[in-house]
Amino acid sequence: MARTRAMVLAGQDIGALPPVRDVDRRARADGDFRYFCESYFPRLFTLAWSADHLKVIAKIEAAVIRGGLFAMAMPRCSGKTTLCQIAVLWAVLTGRQSFVYLISATAEYADAALNNLKSHLSQNELLLEDYPEAVYPIRLLEGESRRCAGQRYYGALTHIGWTADQIVLPTIPGSRCSGAIIRTSGLLGNIRGAMHIRPDGVSVRPSL
Repeated sequence: MARTRAMVLAGQDIGALPPVRDVDRRARADGDFRYFCESYFPRLFTLAWSADHLKVIAKIEAAVIRGGLFAMAMPRCSGKTTLCQIAVLWAVLTGRQSFVYLISATAEYADAALNNLKSHLSQNELLLEDYPEAVYPIRLLEGESRRCAGQRYYGALTHIGWTADQIVLPTIPGSRCSGAIIRTSGLLGNIRGAMHIRPDGVSVRPSL
């Protein structure tokens, strides 16, 4: 029985993380939201930025780094939703925000947004190359959320979360985004009082 348990635990352990592929690219992307978009999502941002795009990118960057509120109005199909979703990833992967709550117009749009974020984290090879501490454990789930409960990193549970309404990034010692939370909701969802209890018992509320 003990041997069987040891084999199960060994099979659940993700082992060593891959090294960061391009340290310089990651370092620049960490401090430049526009560069992050262009470098890791070239298939999403294929056209030249307009002056309005650059203004919005600057405002998003400022909000993530320093906080604050701003209203954004742009024509339909101009990339507002995509920019906001990628901003969520930039905010958590760089360690600037520990709990990001993305609000969409309806519950259906919120579900679609979360699915998009999951696709980026589980399928984007460029993110895997430069942010392995967050993306590699997700990749090893292979889309099976039931594997979350037993996933370990050198024997310790990662407490990774991959549910219908939120993502919890893996708890990895030394990772800037360790345990970061991404949650989505429609405007009429139960937004007020949102919180998340970390494995250490600390209560975390949305920071962005």
